[in-house]
Amino acid sequence: MTGGADFPVLHAVRLGGFSSSAQVGERAMLPGPTAEEALRGLKRQGLVEFVEFAGSGGWVLTEQGRGRDAALHADEMSVPGVRQLVEEAAAEFERVNPRMVRTVTEWQLATPAGRAAARGRTVAELDELYLELDELIVRLVPAVPRYGRYPRQFGAAAARARDGIDDAIAGVGTLSCHTVWAELHQDFVSGLGRERR
Repeated sequence: MTGGADFPVLHAVRLGGFSSSAQVGERAMLPGPTAEEALRGLKRQGLVEFVEFAGSGGWVLTEQGRGRDAALHADEMSVPGVRQLVEEAAAEFERVNPRMVRTVTEWQLATPAGRAAARGRTVAELDELYLELDELIVRLVPAVPRYGRYPRQFGAAAARARDGIDDAIAGVGTLSCHTVWAELHQDFVSGLGRERR
């Protein structure tokens, strides 16, 4: 992979922080073998490395990789019209974000009995947030297709939550609703050169 073709995989590693090849592939919307091949190519360039930690392994960016990711992100944002679309989507996201923060915080702080009582309300709120997320991303996807993964993965996590999988709501190390939402937030603020509040 060369040039801008590096970006989907590099940025998937950047957002995941410490991710398996399969997780990188999910974030980059690539089949597992394609993601693995891309990661090996990036490793040869010194942009990523595979790290063993606590009995598991994952891909992380090197310092050189972080610089390359930032440069490619800036290139993406410099395409005519893209910054305005991202700014508009980010503004809509910030309008909705407090609802997501409240929903996740209430879920995380609830006792097991409280979660059981709140499950229906929490899932219903996630379903509504999915619709809002899909609406704010839809105008952005034609210009920057990689953003299409956020509503798709949030919706998939919300569906798992409806099936009774608690980790799908705010689980760590999985593409839960909370994880997908947080990665989109980071994607917006880093692309626009802002601090995450």
